[in-house]
Amino acid sequence: MDVNEGLEKRSEGSSIKRWIAITAITLLYGFAILVAKIMGRSRQRDHAPERIKVLAIGTFHNPNWFLAHITPLAKSGIADVYLVADGHITTMENVHQVCPPDWACKVFSRAGAKALWAFGAAWRERPDMYMGYAIFPAATVALVLARLFRRPACFQLTSGQLELAGGGNAAENRMLGALGKPSKWAERVAFSLTRQFDLIIVRGSRAAKYLRDLGYKHPIETVTGSVQMPESVSAQNKRDNDLIFVGRLTERKRPDDFVEVVARLKPQFPDISAIMVGDGPESDAIAELITQHGLEQNIELAGLRSDVDQLLARSKLFVLVSRWEGVSIAMLESMSSGCVPVCSDVGDLADVLIDDKNGYLLKIGDLDGFADRIQRLLSDDGHRQGFSDDARATAVHQVSREAITARWVDILTKHAR
Repeated sequence: MDVNEGLEKRSEGSSIKRWIAITAITLLYGFAILVAKIMGRSRQRDHAPERIKVLAIGTFHNPNWFLAHITPLAKSGIADVYLVADGHITTMENVHQVCPPDWACKVFSRAGAKALWAFGAAWRERPDMYMGYAIFPAATVALVLARLFRRPACFQLTSGQLELAGGGNAAENRMLGALGKPSKWAERVAFSLTRQFDLIIVRGSRAAKYLRDLGYKHPIETVTGSVQMPESVSAQNKRDNDLIFVGRLTERKRPDDFVEVVARLKPQFPDISAIMVGDGPESDAIAELITQHGLEQNIELAGLRSDVDQLLARSKLFVLVSRWEGVSIAMLESMSSGCVPVCSDVGDLADVLIDDKNGYLLKIGDLDGFADRIQRLLSDDGHRQGFSDDARATAVHQVSREAITARWVDILTKHAR
């Protein structure tokens, strides 16, 4: 087989995957839209429940993400959360985890099993609100169940515009990713589905504006993830690590750009130290790139870690070079620990990270800009300490567990009772 023939076969395979993805998206979204229109929206109650039952469906890639989003719901004091997930994550008061067994995932697929188990939980518990994290398939299933049981449906738009634009082809979801490139049809169906929800939770103002521009007319509430504030933090001159990257090693997170930035900094800072926390499909490529640049003594590939908070506490700067985010939990955790963020201006980070006040925001891919801002901060302990203090103060006010818990009390009281 020559090269051209191989390329043609790969292209043909991609076209088939794209066709399957568009068909599956159309059928699932179309079914949910049909159910929503036939059943209508939730009925008014005669009286409000003392305790609100929330059925939440989602995939939680790591315990930190789970804690950041579920803890404030559980601590609201007015809600019991019935969480449909792939497996037991951690025990938490007021959270009842509903996890399909392995045999069900093998028979019905992981998504199908979760949908069936979610229906079972809905039948038994009759929740007051149905909530899905990410549109495909969690929020779509939540919408169908909400309409069947005539209660409000809530869509957690976890990644902002990325989940909907182009049909979601750039999202980290196997089916949506199979689109390969933007699909106007899949995007149109996704927009139509989005308009069926009673409430959408976004991470910040850009996502809210995006939804309004799409014609969404129902309530939108802004809730970031939450972080547990450390009781104390180290001064900047006491930290023994210069840079930290936290995230999945995927193209979307651009870990290669992080390595390139470190390479730009090494001539001025020969002993610069950096930690990359996370794992993913780009792991081998990143290790090879580090070797190519001769950075084996400068960058530690730490893999998955359970002590990210401790690593942030001993790092001076948090560097995020992603091409897309909603609001990065890792960035919020860095700010809470006084680790100064230097980040791409993506998603809704700008609602929390104020450029040249509590960190720096730069255009996607501006590696020289990243190197310049990092150089400024590493060269001046006093300048870095001021940013560190402001970053921590912002985290206390906007994203602490207490602040986000108060937001959820307000939201549940308004929309689920």
